[in-house]
Formats: sequence, structure tokens, C-alpha cells
Amino acid sequence: MNSFFTIPDVIILALVLVIIMAGFFAVVISKERKNAKKNRDLLIKLQKLNQELKRLDDAKSEFLSIASHQLRTPTTIIKGYVSMIREGSFGKVPRPIKDNLDKVNIAVERLLNLIENLLDISRIEAGRLEFNIQSVDLGQIAHELIEEFKPKADAKKIKLVLAVPKKFPKTLTDPQKIKEVASNLVDNAVKYTDKGEVIIDLHQEGASVVFSIIDTGMGIAPTEVGRLFNKFVRGEDVASGHPEGTGLGLYFARIVVENLGGRIWAESAGKGRGSKFSFSLLLADKKQAPKIRK
Repeated sequence: MNSFFTIPDVIILALVLVIIMAGFFAVVISKERKNAKKNRDLLIKLQKLNQELKRLDDAKSEFLSIASHQLRTPTTIIKGYVSMIREGSFGKVPRPIKDNLDKVNIAVERLLNLIENLLDISRIEAGRLEFNIQSVDLGQIAHELIEEFKPKADAKKIKLVLAVPKKFPKTLTDPQKIKEVASNLVDNAVKYTDKGEVIIDLHQEGASVVFSIIDTGMGIAPTEVGRLFNKFVRGEDVASGHPEGTGLGLYFARIVVENLGGRIWAESAGKGRGSKFSFSLLLADKKQAPKIRK
């Protein structure tokens, strides 16, 4: 039986196919090499851009630090002299002047608070935020905050409530920084609550201590809760009603708590329905954590 292709024809056809496939793969490999070179070039450009962005970010942090330090000294001097004048250290002050000095004092306090916030942020971004970890009684800090904020709460006719068990385990933290965090949360609660109460609640959950500040204030929209702890973020209603804020306090609180091995979060049933801000920290003595029965 005669075949359509002879053996030489088959060999020639196979060689042609091999040549075609070799040419095809050569084209593909050439394109891949070109793409790889483009990708390498793009990666090098991105690395250079990233280095430049880091340099600019470091320069910005350094500028913030220097500027804040330079601003703090004259601002502190202004605050000191304003206080002395208000107290009558240079003679009796007429009521109209004293009233205006009270406004100046409030403005200077806000400026100092902004400067301290900027200094804290510059330390965080430069990796220079240091912690003094020790065994701390958060219940004692809660009592101190009640005393410190009572005059401000009384002026607004807001009730301050302390809910702390008599015997309470200590936690591992930096006492100064964690008090600054808690103070900021209590200050916000009093500031944004027009009627009702602010509760400082302290309780244990497993191997952690939970510090909560609960208020009956303006509340938070569900869409805003998740982003409150980002830098320069403030609630929409908060920003319009209280334009003096910086949006740095909660960001600083998150950085501090997370560096201390804890977590911080916010809860709210919605606008006009109050809010709850909490942070948790590990117990100083893990033996005080309740044992789970298997």
C-alpha cells in the first residue's frame, strides 16, 4: 500500500516544524527578556522613588521636631505671664481684661497641646518614642482622672462615674504615657457630651485589663468608627462643632497602646447615642488570669 508521504518527506516536514517552533520560542524568549529588562528598570525607578520619599518623610519629621521644640519655649513663657497677670501678680486686673485673658489662656493651652502632639508624632515617626514599662495600678490612674476632670464635668453639669473593683490586678505599662492616653479619652468624652454622664470602667478579661470610657454624648457614625485612630482624622460632626482639635490624639493613643502590646477600639450605636472607647493591656502577673477548665 502506497503512503501519501515518503520517509524523506516526513523528515523534511519535521525539520520545518522544528525550525518554525524554534523561531516561535526565540521570539517569545526575546519578548520575555525585554519585559524582564523593563521590569528591572521599573523596579530600580520605584526603589529610587521610595528612597526619595523616605528621605522627604524623615526631613518632614525632623522639621516638625525642631519647629515644635522652638515653639514650645516661647509659648510656655506666654502661658506663664498670662497666668501671673490673671492671678494679680502685677496688680489688680479689671474684669473686662481678666475675661479676655481667660480666652488667651485657653488659646495658649490649645497651642501647647498641639505642640506636644506634634512632638509626640515626630518621636513616633523617628522611632524615638521610649517606654518605661513597669507594674501599674490602672485603678489609681482612674481615680486621679476623676479628680482632675471633675471641675470640667461639673461646669457642664455632667456626672462623672467611676466603676473600678476594690481589688484589681496590676498591668504592665508605661504609667506616664498610658495616663496621657486615658486622659485624652476622658477629655474627649467630657468635651463631646452635653448632658448625661461619663463612666470610667475598669475590668478584667482573661489575661488582660480593659480600661473603658463610656459617654452619653454625640456618638459616632458607623462609617467613621473604623478610621478614627488614623492620623489627622476627626469625626464629621466633631470637626464642625469643635474646630480646635488636631486629629492626632487618637492616633497617638493607638501607637502607644499597640507599642505596649495592647489594643484600642471604639464602639457606638450611632450619632446622638453616645460612644465607648476602650483599650486593653496585659496583666503584670499572668497567674492572676482565670484558669480555663478543660
